[in-house]
Amino acid sequence: MSAMWNEGDPRRELPSHEVAMGRSPGAEVVVLDDRVIEAASRAQPGVTNINVTKSSRLHIGPKFVSVTQNIDNTEVVKDLPLPRYLWDIAKSTTRAERLSCAAAIVVLAVCIILIVYFTVVSKKHANAVVDVAPHEWYITKKMWLAPKFINDEKTEFTPVKLIIIAHTVSPECNLFVNCAAEMVNLQNYFTTHYGYDLPYNFVIGNEGRVYEGRSWEIIGAHTSGYNRCSLGLAFIGDYREGLPSYSKVTSLQLQRAQMLLDKGVELGYIDKDYQVVGAKDLASSYSPGTNLYREIQKWPHYAHNNTFRGKTCEEIYNRALPHTTTSTPRTVEINETTTLL
Repeated sequence: MSAMWNEGDPRRELPSHEVAMGRSPGAEVVVLDDRVIEAASRAQPGVTNINVTKSSRLHIGPKFVSVTQNIDNTEVVKDLPLPRYLWDIAKSTTRAERLSCAAAIVVLAVCIILIVYFTVVSKKHANAVVDVAPHEWYITKKMWLAPKFINDEKTEFTPVKLIIIAHTVSPECNLFVNCAAEMVNLQNYFTTHYGYDLPYNFVIGNEGRVYEGRSWEIIGAHTSGYNRCSLGLAFIGDYREGLPSYSKVTSLQLQRAQMLLDKGVELGYIDKDYQVVGAKDLASSYSPGTNLYREIQKWPHYAHNNTFRGKTCEEIYNRALPHTTTSTPRTVEINETTTLL
């Protein structure tokens, strides 16, 4: 390798061994002496050309460069592509260094994978709320922490033949803890505003559990004129499809309602030939809401002929009217446009 200087450049007088240090014939890499580079940086106009012979690679500073030949047979310097540059670095390292680098890359990749995995898993666990209840499907008043209310007036019409389905027109609940709280809210609403207990005998939550209200044989306060001789079964929510947002009855809710009625027949509280109606079949009402009403009409015990409307309890049960008037629980019709809290 030789260095060419301009005329009058004082560096022309430098000894040749200071221009190229450590050069041997046929060497692939040429190292320029630091003093030559320093002198070149101070002089003007500097190095005009560098001729390289018998070398395919040249190392200047921190870069490897390739040497190509132009049409004038003059060799020029050109940057190596990144893959070639990395490959040259890899070839210049020892086997131990390459293994260490590979191990570091593997460890880094494993750490990234673990971080992503545990981040996703933690988010799933945070969003997954466990719905735990004291019983799989039947929740007593004690279980949902019902406030005490003396209500022990029993019906004289047993076993009952008439099952009346209604909806509560209240917020939905999809977990036991929320449904239990909603049951307390409903009871407090009726005791505060109307002075009597929760009007329904049983209530079905949106998560599919049956919540005990007044329970078996106790006279309800859900449908005026029919409370003494019926069992009131309400579904939490508002099932009127004309609303911007409404509840949709689920197959689990319907299944649990049937389980309750079957249990009532088994225990002797419900007549085996009972008939089911919606509250709207007996009075001017929207209850139990469009989509719930449509579903109960598919039940085998639904009274399609609606023979109960306008009849008294005595007429329904083919009994003579009593000679003495007995007091009945006061019933207040609920305005269904009002949300019960």
